[in-house]
Amino acid sequence: MTAIVRRRGPVRRAVQLARRRWRKWRAGAHLISYPKCGRTWLVMLIGKALEGHLGKRVRNPMKLRQFVRPWRDVPFILQHHDGGPEFCEPEELPRDKSEYAGRKVLFMVRDPRDVLVSSYFQNTRRNANFSGSMDEFVHQRRGGIETIVTFYNIWAANREVPSGFHLVAYEDLKADTAGGLRAALEFLGIHGVSDSVIQEAVEFCDFNNMRKLEASNALGTSRLAARDTSDPESFKTRKGEVGGYRDYLQGENLAHVERVINERLDPFYQRYLGYTDESAS
Repeated sequence: MTAIVRRRGPVRRAVQLARRRWRKWRAGAHLISYPKCGRTWLVMLIGKALEGHLGKRVRNPMKLRQFVRPWRDVPFILQHHDGGPEFCEPEELPRDKSEYAGRKVLFMVRDPRDVLVSSYFQNTRRNANFSGSMDEFVHQRRGGIETIVTFYNIWAANREVPSGFHLVAYEDLKADTAGGLRAALEFLGIHGVSDSVIQEAVEFCDFNNMRKLEASNALGTSRLAARDTSDPESFKTRKGEVGGYRDYLQGENLAHVERVINERLDPFYQRYLGYTDESAS
């Protein structure tokens, strides 16, 4: 069976571009991450917490902008990747973040090693943007470890530009999901969310439930829909582990990745520095 590829015409592309620009201009808060940092999980957590807090059930809680109404104390939250950094070489990434002045930025990061591995499966099993091996992906410059590190560094250098900047580390959110969610909500100006609502959101967004939602495409969105339910590596909710990169990166590959991180990553992300690959010694 031949897949049908639907191509967007120039008018539709222009309309979508205009909408994206308008939303970016309107947003008072931006939830930004490099792809594969766990942003979908955080967005779902916030969406479910808003559902419970406002008493409003929606089909897709990941569309955070639908919670905005004049009588609600909820900002227009736009989740995005700040362009398409995964398609850029390091020097192609934009350095100027002045467009975020006067806005809040909730910036999510994850161990660059885990991001790199997850990006490989995203590009080979979900989006078909790369056809090479893990060895080749590790050393490529476009969307590789150098791009990830540079993207992190640019935001470290620009973190004073927004009116507020809050860093969310995937590892911290895994360790204390309720606490991390509450801190994110407070930063966004959403106060008074009850402990029970927070806990309900955490339980709903448990990895196993997120995997079930993706397998059945329960939300009716490509953002959380499996490409191939028989291939676990094709899921967006692929593993959800901290340090899972160790199953895929060893020897010189891991040594190369860690050299780039240790030599180039801004000390603002100190937690990811200082690793060594014992298997390469």
